[in-house]
Amino acid sequence: MDRPESGEPKLAFDSYVAVALQPKVYGCRNREDIKKNLENQLRMIDEAMYTSYLAGGGLIKLVAFAEGSIQGMWDEESHMDQATYCREVAITIPGEETDKLAAKAKEYGIYVVAQAKVADPDIMPDRYFNAGFIISPDGEIILRHTKNIISVIEGTTSPYDVWDKWTEKYGEGLEAYYPVVKTDIGNLAVAICAETVFPETFRAFSVLGAEVIVKMTMAEPLVMSGYWEYTNRSRAFDNACYLVCPNYGPYYSHPDVDAGYTLCGGKSMIVDYRGNFVWKVDHANEAVVPGEINVRSLREYRAYSPHGAMIAQMRSGLWKQIYERWPDYPKNLYVDRTYSHAMERHGLHLQAVEKLIEAGVFERPAK
Repeated sequence: MDRPESGEPKLAFDSYVAVALQPKVYGCRNREDIKKNLENQLRMIDEAMYTSYLAGGGLIKLVAFAEGSIQGMWDEESHMDQATYCREVAITIPGEETDKLAAKAKEYGIYVVAQAKVADPDIMPDRYFNAGFIISPDGEIILRHTKNIISVIEGTTSPYDVWDKWTEKYGEGLEAYYPVVKTDIGNLAVAICAETVFPETFRAFSVLGAEVIVKMTMAEPLVMSGYWEYTNRSRAFDNACYLVCPNYGPYYSHPDVDAGYTLCGGKSMIVDYRGNFVWKVDHANEAVVPGEINVRSLREYRAYSPHGAMIAQMRSGLWKQIYERWPDYPKNLYVDRTYSHAMERHGLHLQAVEKLIEAGVFERPAK
């Protein structure tokens, strides 16, 4: 790839097509189960390349999967402990599964964005992490982002849960938690489910230059309530960036179950930097959702429009006081033990709420 004097990639495609894939998903009890999901995801990449170009904007250059597309959520449903999951289900990056996705990226000359629950023995051998990753058209893994906020229904470890060990390996700079990769189709990032509840997630990516963010997955009832849609539109508008938002369709608890249900409710979409829909689907079946990404227009909007330039007016010197007063969530909760059951994790949540009450942020309700 030719590079300008700055050493950063040239923008090779002012405009291109991105695709959010909405697959059916099976919960995986072991690595053998993963093969059924992966076979389906590879098929959907092939199908996405058939008609998605009709969305306009030029070549198809980015295809994104939802969180859970490779392994599903059996660990959460079954309250599987972390050591067992690491031994029986978690994958490595790179590994056999990412190699197959990389082959598709090379075959079509596209960026592939996906997610998996992965082991990282260099951090802790019996903890697993929720990782989003981007594969380049050359088949190289060019970005790996680990989910920073974990909801109480999810048993994954976050970097904050093993803070000391994480910072020893990766450091504590913002880039270690919110990586952005600069490519010939724009500056790309990945955000995953529960962490996207927080506007700060997108501010972190924005301050590091993100222009196109893949915002993965939201569970019901937050799709049927409209939360999925209005947060996608708000985060895009507030940060003047594109959001590619894949969610998955029919969910099967595991491959032996023949009846799917709407765990996540579908409704995948692509949203532009003004918060408008580029394209969306209004159902929870399998779907291919393409849309035009125009990076040149985005950059002009940021540089010249009244709203696009509003990001430059953030009063960080004023707003840092918010976080100085907010009680910090405890670090290193998963260093000495894990919390396999959702109700244990809910207990941690209630402890955090109690700190907010004691600090006067929340009012204690009447008994």
